[in-house]
Amino acid sequence: MYVIGLTGGSGSGKTTAAEILENNNCYIIDCDKISRETTEPGTSAYFEITAVFGERILNTDGKINRRALGNIVFNDKEALKSLEEISHRAIKDEVFKRLKDAKRGDYDLIVIDAPLLIESGLNGIVDFVWLFRADYETRFKRIGERDSLPDEAVKSRFGNQTDFEKLVKYADEVIDTTNLSLKDMETKILSLKENLYG
Repeated sequence: MYVIGLTGGSGSGKTTAAEILENNNCYIIDCDKISRETTEPGTSAYFEITAVFGERILNTDGKINRRALGNIVFNDKEALKSLEEISHRAIKDEVFKRLKDAKRGDYDLIVIDAPLLIESGLNGIVDFVWLFRADYETRFKRIGERDSLPDEAVKSRFGNQTDFEKLVKYADEVIDTTNLSLKDMETKILSLKENLYG
């Protein structure tokens, strides 16, 4: 059973691809979801993050306000580095656990959906890396609509993401979703899936 890593910048289409694969007998390990779970109150990552960033990032219920935290780290490279050191460790531990469980199942593929697949080193445990891209305007529109973010917040987020050119050397497949309809995207992803077993 192959393990595929999906990665790419915000709005590039990787999460849509993961949804398509999940609907076609693939086990999805969603690192964004794991990131939220591993920073719930009471977890070790929660205590580490709040020790670094303080109560200003907390909601009234004590949970981490991810948007408030994002506003801080996407404008401060050192703060982003500190957060990533904490979160990458917690995420990787959970990914390894889920990977072990998934390999016991009857799936066509195991898919790790990770925006920071390369940066976190998770590309080292996958068989193939699928890198997603879309042009700036398309990604900008998708993120603005999906997350209801103001333009400046979207620009800030993009500014702190690794350049495509630095990621492409790790990719086994590059999927440009700029002009793909949802149907075209499904056809493309399922074709790549089928070709793995050629």
